[in-house]
Amino acid sequence: MTSRGSIGYKTTVDHLFIVSRQQPDLYRYLAREFSSESDVEVILDRRYGERRMRTDHEAMRYGERRRSDRRSQVDLTNQLNTLGYAFVRLG
Repeated sequence: MTSRGSIGYKTTVDHLFIVSRQQPDLYRYLAREFSSESDVEVILDRRYGERRMRTDHEAMRYGERRRSDRRSQVDLTNQLNTLGYAFVRLG
């Protein structure tokens, strides 16, 4: 994953802290603590609500287009709800 999309500036991020939007103090703390670490990025959770609004009946009628397992997103959501953050190892 590369970050900070300015031209000519790329950094490889190996670790990602995703912080709940309800935890701005934790976000500021982690961002400050890891600001000197080039392989760690701290971001606020940008998700907002469910993207897919189909009911189960509609999904059966039209066929479910999602093929991959979404358990990792559920785990991430559970961590955000219980801990206020999720830690993801990318590398």
